[in-house]
Amino acid sequence: MALLWQIVLSSLAFMGLSLLLFAPLESQLSARKNPGRAPWGDWIHFWANPTIGAWVALTGIAFLGAILRALLPASLLHWMGDRPWWVQVLLALVLAELWGYWAHRLAHSVPLLWRFHRVHHSIEHMRWVSAHRQHPIDVIWTVAGANLPAFALGVDLRPLAAFILFERCYTVFLHANLDCSYGCAGRFIASPRFHHWHHDAGETGQQRNFAGMFSCLDWIFGTYHPPDRPPEKFGCPTPTPQGYVNQILTRDPPGEIGN
Repeated sequence: MALLWQIVLSSLAFMGLSLLLFAPLESQLSARKNPGRAPWGDWIHFWANPTIGAWVALTGIAFLGAILRALLPASLLHWMGDRPWWVQVLLALVLAELWGYWAHRLAHSVPLLWRFHRVHHSIEHMRWVSAHRQHPIDVIWTVAGANLPAFALGVDLRPLAAFILFERCYTVFLHANLDCSYGCAGRFIASPRFHHWHHDAGETGQQRNFAGMFSCLDWIFGTYHPPDRPPEKFGCPTPTPQGYVNQILTRDPPGEIGN
């Protein structure tokens, strides 16, 4: 119970940190004028989903990781254990980003996964607080795969703590109402405009720019769309329910999948 309370409080602290960082940026440098305030459901998502993700990572993933670790060759585990900490961290990061890319791509092509991922693409107005508008099953699908290899290989995740916080903040930054691109460096590192194209409501979006942080993965796997200008409209190709409860309970319209 004490661990659960730590997770709950840390999620509230992260929400406060994000508010302090990104609300002033959107106020002064907003890319487009959004109507009204962010839906209350987005605030619930923003607190609840990191809480669910952390709880799953510290319980179910640790359990599954221990099972997989017992099945892996001892020589592989010894080799990993003998590597310097920075090599272990780098490998854990590469595996997590690769999983994130392919899990995201599958979520747009497998009907069952799209049923849950569609909630994230119901965002019609990009805001920092909308970054965690996701179905809990979508959160578990993403978090489990990203962390499972590190748990199974016995990677010490403590040196990654600061980077994990940075990555969480960067995810919020990618969804903020900011028109920011990195020029040539954008082929390697994702920018808000790069990710906004993934949320484009037209034919270009949703099957492009899947990467979370390293946009070079889209370039390698043939799904890169150059963010040479900002998209004009966001959301799913069909109307989607609004409000936290409706988004959790919604079903797909017949025939719709991942644009």
